Amino acid sequence: MTAVFDFVFLGTGAMKPTPKRFTSSIMLRYNGEVLMFDVGEGIQIRVGQSGFSPMKVDKIFITHFHGDHFYGLPGMIFTMAKGGRTKKLRIYGPPRAKEFVNQIMTLGYGHVPFEIEVNELNHDDVVKGKNYTVKAFRTDHGPPSIGYLFREEDSFNIDSDRMKKEGIKSSPKFRLLKEGKTIEIDGKKLEPSEWLIPVKGDSFAYTGDTKYSESVAEYVKGVTVLVHESTYLEKDGSQFDRGHSSVEDAAKLAKKAKVNTLFLIHISPRYMDLSVLKDAAIKIFPQTYISRDLDKWIVKKNKLVQSK
Repeated sequence: MTAVFDFVFLGTGAMKPTPKRFTSSIMLRYNGEVLMFDVGEGIQIRVGQSGFSPMKVDKIFITHFHGDHFYGLPGMIFTMAKGGRTKKLRIYGPPRAKEFVNQIMTLGYGHVPFEIEVNELNHDDVVKGKNYTVKAFRTDHGPPSIGYLFREEDSFNIDSDRMKKEGIKSSPKFRLLKEGKTIEIDGKKLEPSEWLIPVKGDSFAYTGDTKYSESVAEYVKGVTVLVHESTYLEKDGSQFDRGHSSVEDAAKLAKKAKVNTLFLIHISPRYMDLSVLKDAAIKIFPQTYISRDLDKWIVKKNKLVQSK
């Protein structure tokens, strides 16, 4: 089915939280499920400000185990515990995820009254949800790291032009046709293979930290939304760890992959004037936005709308 999904940027900065930018974290909501991608330090504060509830998070996907991407996990877990959560929490991450989460759970004396299931993923592993999948893909950062591709399942619409041409009116039976079943209307048999038009599902990719990678470009080809790290401007590259991407790298990758929309994330706190980052990106890829903490966006049928 084609449904609306929305997402909110909880943290968009790099390395350390600041009053304006917490570190990396995104929440995505689809079909009643809430998915979280990375859990920056103190991020439960931003969750409370976002209108999303920490109690409703079903799955947490961690890209890698540098502190600015997972130090908020203990706070999220114990916030859920204090809220009386009983539902299982599923956490996904690259190799050693079980080790790191187990270490977190041994800290202090807090009681967690719900089950935590930890799953270690390698690139190309797929997590299946209701009418969607999340696929892990290889990134190039240094320590074990993966990005995530959320993809809505494709759906089907009735061929309305053919309906008009053959004088067939809308019917409740069309629901069965969309389920792949043959139906009969006014003595005429309608086969799914002849009357259904495929509608590609929307998609959302998040790289976590990575330097420019042809492999990433291949994985995220044609996605509706790409959230790509962009720590610095190319001219400042010598001052940064080379396991990261420049703004220009992210824009070049978005162009190569022919994505619909690019969001820049993991922005160094050294940049106070964000317009210089956007200007550098849109020269290469015009459909670029600077992510900002607590910005909310809605995606449906390949269209992106900012939510208030």
